[in-house]
Amino acid sequence: MLRDEYFMKMAIGLAARGGDRTYPNPMVGAVIVRGGKVIGAGYHRKAGEDHAEIRALKNAKGPVRGASMYVSLEPCAHYGKTPPCVDTIISSGIKKVYYAMVDPNPITRGKGTMALKDAGIFVVPGICSPEALDLNRKYIKFITLKMPYVTVKLAETLDGKIAASDGSSKWITSELSRDHARRLRRKFSAVLIGANTALNDDPSLLAPGKDTGYTMRVVVDTKLRLPETSRLIKTSREAPLLVATTELGDKKKAARLERMPGVEIMVFKSVKGGVPLAKLLSRLAGKGLVSVMVEGGGEIVGSLLAEKLVDEWIFFISPKILGGAMSSIKGPGVKNIRDAVTLSDVKRYFIGEDMVIRGRTCSRG
Repeated sequence: MLRDEYFMKMAIGLAARGGDRTYPNPMVGAVIVRGGKVIGAGYHRKAGEDHAEIRALKNAKGPVRGASMYVSLEPCAHYGKTPPCVDTIISSGIKKVYYAMVDPNPITRGKGTMALKDAGIFVVPGICSPEALDLNRKYIKFITLKMPYVTVKLAETLDGKIAASDGSSKWITSELSRDHARRLRRKFSAVLIGANTALNDDPSLLAPGKDTGYTMRVVVDTKLRLPETSRLIKTSREAPLLVATTELGDKKKAARLERMPGVEIMVFKSVKGGVPLAKLLSRLAGKGLVSVMVEGGGEIVGSLLAEKLVDEWIFFISPKILGGAMSSIKGPGVKNIRDAVTLSDVKRYFIGEDMVIRGRTCSRG
């Protein structure tokens, strides 16, 4: 079993290399072993490209007939952008397949295992399952709940403020922290902000690197106040921009904006005077967006917290104190300490003088 875990952890490590480029597919890695030695390995690099099992078979040094395959996810048995992996595995002569977790996708769940067993291949599920489940937690939520995985990123002072009393907020954290936060955008399908943040900061929300269009930018703008001269609009050719608004917005302005390259207007019926966030997230999932990073402001974050829509939190905390200023999370908050949102798997590290605290929502009141 220890040997099986060793090779499976190797496959999971390979899977992680795919990062969020695989979405809306999961991250998957595969290792082929013969005589206790790895003779082939591969991972799913990007949606539309070869799956991990196929890459491992193509990379194999020597014959694979009679060998064992360790794969971080149950091999698929359906046609998507690529043929079913199980067919290629069966024809290759692989005799044993070990996998970490069952594919939660209902169109293929369990079918890969059945096809392999019917072909006389020995199948062992569940090796290092917790590690595999953790790696693909965004994909699992997306597939099972048809909702994106939501991470809130906040830059704040020691006393939880995001701006001084005059509204100034540049810059709370250090340049190193801001660079790190910008790089985080590439790990998500979309970056989301509220209208006030768009108006006050005029950000571009572009992810750094050559492929700036990898991450969609989303603005929640109930009354469609986003200026046509904003940086978000001006950079719509570089990366897609989706503006979520309501019937309270100017219809003529909406029509003008939607004619601009890269701009999409999504209109909702207002609920309590704002964009219904759960419906917006559901619509984003329908567009194939697996994960969303929320970068503010306080009202949006407060609403997401109140509606229990946040899966993970990242706090960049600067060693500054502002006192009676703007809180990073607005809204009514919890009534009693017993209802506090508790984080699990908490990680802490420093970027220069700023502390970063990251954790997942494990208790929702």
